[in-house]
Amino acid sequence: MFKMEQYPEFVDLLLARRKDYDILWVSRSMDPLSPHKLPLESKYSRNEIIQAVLNDEKVKLAIISLAAILETDIKKVNQEAYKIINEMANKAHLPSVRFMGLIITKVLKRIFMSIYINEKSIYKMKKEMQISQVQYVYAPSHRSYLDFVLLSYILFSYDMALPNIASGMDFYHMYIIGELLRKSGAFYMRRSFSNDLLYKRIFNAYVMSLVKHSDRAIEFFIEGTRSRSLKSIVPKFGLLSTILESLLEGSVPDIYFIPISINYERPLEELLFAYELLGVPKPKESTAGLFQSLFILQKSYAYGSVVFNVGEPISACQFLTMEHRKAKVLSPYAKLPISVVKNLAYCIIDSHKKNTILMPFNLITLLFNERSQVHPDNPYTLNYLISDYLWCKKLLQVFNATIYIGRSFDTNNQNVSNVEQEILNTLKCHEELLIFDASQILRLKERHRTTKLGSNIRVKSHTLLERTMRIAVPVINISIYLNPALSFLIKPAIITVAMGIEGSELGNAFKRYVLLRRLLTTEFVMPLIEDESIIKSEWEETLNSLLKQNYISIQNNTYIQREDTKVCSLLYNVILPFIDTIYVTCLVLFEWDESKSNCITIQAVLTEAQKEIEKAFLEERQWGQHPYSLSIDLINSTISNLITQDILVPHEKRNAYQVDKIKLTQILAQLQNLSLKRPLGSYLNAVLLPILPPPVSAKL
Repeated sequence: MFKMEQYPEFVDLLLARRKDYDILWVSRSMDPLSPHKLPLESKYSRNEIIQAVLNDEKVKLAIISLAAILETDIKKVNQEAYKIINEMANKAHLPSVRFMGLIITKVLKRIFMSIYINEKSIYKMKKEMQISQVQYVYAPSHRSYLDFVLLSYILFSYDMALPNIASGMDFYHMYIIGELLRKSGAFYMRRSFSNDLLYKRIFNAYVMSLVKHSDRAIEFFIEGTRSRSLKSIVPKFGLLSTILESLLEGSVPDIYFIPISINYERPLEELLFAYELLGVPKPKESTAGLFQSLFILQKSYAYGSVVFNVGEPISACQFLTMEHRKAKVLSPYAKLPISVVKNLAYCIIDSHKKNTILMPFNLITLLFNERSQVHPDNPYTLNYLISDYLWCKKLLQVFNATIYIGRSFDTNNQNVSNVEQEILNTLKCHEELLIFDASQILRLKERHRTTKLGSNIRVKSHTLLERTMRIAVPVINISIYLNPALSFLIKPAIITVAMGIEGSELGNAFKRYVLLRRLLTTEFVMPLIEDESIIKSEWEETLNSLLKQNYISIQNNTYIQREDTKVCSLLYNVILPFIDTIYVTCLVLFEWDESKSNCITIQAVLTEAQKEIEKAFLEERQWGQHPYSLSIDLINSTISNLITQDILVPHEKRNAYQVDKIKLTQILAQLQNLSLKRPLGSYLNAVLLPILPPPVSAKL
C-alpha cells in the first residue's frame, strides 16, 4: 500500500505553493540545470540548429530530388524546407515560461488537492545530470493533455531546464497558446509524414540535432497519443527510432530514457474519453475551446490528486550491439533493426505499468463493476463497500500493485473509520459518476446528454442508439477507472479464464493461456512471444502466485478453483468484455460477404463490429453483454492484433485487407471451447440516478 507518511520521498508540490506568493515564486532568480553537458562550440542556438538541419546531407539530397521530380527551381524547394523547419523548431524563452508558470500555478492549486512527486528520484537524477555527458529523454505515460504541462511545472519547480517537447500540430494552430507553448519548449510535428520525403528528412535531422547540440533534454510520449482507456497502449516507434539513430552515429555516448508514470485521481477529460471510446470525435483544440473549459475552476479540488512516479533511467546503449554499430559504419544509411526499437519501447511501457500507482477510486470501480454483474439485487451499502475495499487492497498487493492514500486522511492504523473516510473522500471527487443515494445505496449516475450527438457530429464508427448511449457512457466511465488495475491483474485473469469455472486439465489450460495471451497482446501491451519456453516461464510464475495464495489448487492433474470463488470471479469477469470484443470482431470478419468485395477496410470492420456488439448487448446475447465491449479502441486493437497475426492480410488496394478465414475459424472454435460462464447481472437493467444540471461557466 502506498502511504504518503511511509514514503517521505514523495512530496506534495502544491503544499509549498499554498504558503507562498505565486508571483514571487515564478520570478525567483533561476539558473536551470541543463541535463546535457556540452562544450560551448557544440551547443547550438535555435538559428544554428535550423542551419544545421538545412545543411544536412540527407536534407540537401531530398531537396535536389524533390526539385527534379517537380521540375521546379531548387530555390523554391529550399524556401519550402526553411518554412518547414521554422514551423517545427522551438524557442526557449524564460519570461514566457515564468508567465505560464504563474497562470498554471493558480489553476493547479484550484483544481487539484495535491501533486505528489518522488523527490528522491528527482534529486538523484539531478546529481547524475551534473556529472554525466549523456543526453536525457523524458518518456512519460500519456493520460491527459495536462501531462506535458505538469511535467514542465515539476521541472520548473526543481530549477531544471524545460525539455524540447514533441507536440502535435493541434496545439500549433491554437491562437497565442501555440506560440507560448513553443517558447516553453514545444517543437511541432505533423501526425503523419511517412510519404513526405522532404518533411521526413527535415524532422529526422532536427531531432538528431537536438540530441547532439541541445543542452536540454527531449520529451516525448512513447504511446503517441493519450490513452483514453487510462491504461498503457501500444508504443509508437518513429521518433524513438530517430533518437536511437543519433546514438548509433556516435553523436552522444549514451541516451538515458526516464520513464515517468503519471497517475490521476480524475483526469480532466474523463467524460470526453467515454464519448471518444464510443466513437464521438473529440472537440478540436482551440484557444476559444480552452477558455470555454474554464468551468473546471468552479469547484475547488474537483480533480483530486496527481502522483508522478519517476522510474529508474533506462540506458539505450544496453539495447545496441557491436554488430549494429559496425553496420552503421559500413553504411551510413543502415537502419537499426525494428526489434531493437521495439525492445526499448516495451521496456519503457513496462516501467510505466510497474510504477502505476492506483487511486482508491480504481479499487471502488473494480468492485462496483463486479457487484453490478454478480450481485445485481444486492448493491453496495457503505459497510459492505468498506469490507470489500479492504479485501481488494490485499488482493492487489498480492500482485504487486501500489495504492495511493492521501496524507490528509491517512494513518498507519487502517480501522473502519479511516477506511470510511478514505472511501468518502475519493467518492466526493467522483460524485458526478458514483454516489450513495437517499437510501445509502451506491448508485451509478446517468451522464449522457442527448445534445452531445447532434446532427453535425459525424461519429467514427456505428451511430449508437440513445438507449445504448444512456447506459454505455457511465459504464464505460466506470470501466476506464478500473483499467489501471489490469496492469497487475491481466495475467492472473487470463489464467483464471484458461482454467474455466469447472477447472481444466493442465495441458489444456496452458494452451488456452497461450491463445488468450496472443489475442490480448495488443490490448494490454504485452510483447508477442514466439518462444513457448518463455511463455511457459511466465505462466508458471503467475500460476505459482495464485497457488501460493490458495486462490486455486491442483487436484488429479487438473486446475481447480477454491470453494471461495470471490477472487476468481473478479478476475474472470473483468476480462470478459475484452474476450467478447475479440470474438464478435472475428465473427464479423468470418461472416463478411466477399461477393460484394474481395477486400475489407478497417473502418468497415470497426463499424460493423460495433453495430453487432450493440445488438448483442440490447438482446442480451452470450457474447457482448458488457457495454465496454463497444469501445472502438478495443475493436481497433483487436483488428491490429489480427493484422499482426496475418489473419488480416494487406490487399494490393491501399488501406484494404483480405481475411484468412482458415485461421479465423480456428480462433473462433478455440474461443467457443472456453465455455465461458456469464455473470447473472446486466448493465442493461441498471438503475441510473438522474443526470446533474450542466455546470455554470466559471467567471474570469
